[in-house]
Amino acid sequence: MRLIGILLTTLLALPAFAGGASNEDAKSSRIVSADGAVTEILFALGVEDQLVGVDTTSKYPAEVNQLPKVGYLRALPFEGVLSLAPDQLITTEEAEPEQTLQRLEQVGVKVTRLPVAQSPEQTLQRITAIGELVDREAEAAQLTNELQAVFAEIDNKVAARTSAPSVLVLLAAGGHGVSFGGSHTGADALLKAIGATNAVSNIRGYKPASREAIISANPDAIVVAESSPGQFRIADWPELAQLPAWQNGHRYVGDSMLLLSFGPRLAEALVILDGILPDTAMAGSTLASSHGD
Repeated sequence: MRLIGILLTTLLALPAFAGGASNEDAKSSRIVSADGAVTEILFALGVEDQLVGVDTTSKYPAEVNQLPKVGYLRALPFEGVLSLAPDQLITTEEAEPEQTLQRLEQVGVKVTRLPVAQSPEQTLQRITAIGELVDREAEAAQLTNELQAVFAEIDNKVAARTSAPSVLVLLAAGGHGVSFGGSHTGADALLKAIGATNAVSNIRGYKPASREAIISANPDAIVVAESSPGQFRIADWPELAQLPAWQNGHRYVGDSMLLLSFGPRLAEALVILDGILPDTAMAGSTLASSHGD
């Protein structure tokens, strides 16, 4: 009976979708976002006032923590999403379960599943697509132009190199331990975007890091992506601390969503990582970089 009551209340609150949403509908839409990068894009486009809920991968910007959380991207609860009376759910192809998404569509919620982005070009395409969904085409165009300018400068720097530096990417996920970012991952895609090679390309996917493999990798630079701040302690990894790349400051420890989500902060991530590569000082560049320890 409780679920039936929620359904009836929500159906009364939902606008009719016949013939597509008008511009006015888009401006007043109640949106649930189920993907951290999608949420960041919505904020960047200035429609945060339309967000009524987000998933647990949505952690940036800080204001997002004031919104109700509907659960994890890959385990979205039908009743939890529906209780927020959304007009649309914007997510990605990673969203699950399929049954939840289908049931939401059946009761009138517009569900959009965007492709997963793993390149600068795909990031720009996703921003454009979301801009169309929320009637913010002009804002999306401005954002993509700004990002494209940075991507072009990074491309120029990559083209000027005589060799591709080797980079080791580690994912620190708290209780899940520390993993290598191997081939066929967002980490590998990130390295390709800065013209670097993956120091553990022989590993496919994210696999638990071993101390022996860290030593044998001996990369030119090291990146540690933390799921939450402070989850990585270099004191626990003396083998990593002894590598020349770490000792010479060719390293960065930072937010995994910044580094791996391929959202509107991708340009910032590329600038930071390009800045830690050997012989790629940013002096004289219009870009600003920051380093983490």
